[in-house]
Amino acid sequence: MNYWIFKCNQEKYRIDDRLRDPEPATSWRVTRYRNEIAAGDIGFIWRTGIKRGICAVMLIDSEPQEMAELDHEKKYCIDIDVGNRHRIIGTFIKRIDCLSHLILRDYPGLENMSVFHGFQQATNFRVTQEEGKIIMELIYGTSLPVEMMARLD
Repeated sequence: MNYWIFKCNQEKYRIDDRLRDPEPATSWRVTRYRNEIAAGDIGFIWRTGIKRGICAVMLIDSEPQEMAELDHEKKYCIDIDVGNRHRIIGTFIKRIDCLSHLILRDYPGLENMSVFHGFQQATNFRVTQEEGKIIMELIYGTSLPVEMMARLD
């Protein structure tokens, strides 16, 4: 299992409205790492803008494939091509207000996360195993769901 960050630009997608929608199924564009992102991986949804940081966790259910945006997702799209693009299907497993970039940047072991460096226009960012475990602990505390504990080993 690998960890990934999927950035969400609030000028193009109404992420806060989407996270209030109880529908767990979601799809996200994949612009990089198409041959590495896989079913069973964990994706952290990264809200951009002033309140930037992690706002949700999803279990990735499919490998990237060319597909249109899911119908129930289209109403949240502001300026996004909803046609066939490389996307994954995922399931939201945790929605949070925000794990701020300020906390993440200063947290031991997370200061070098790829989302803080390099090509910022990208949609997908690699998260190391150690970084992923730290983020999961920050989000879930010490009581990770049993199925998640098994995936971390």
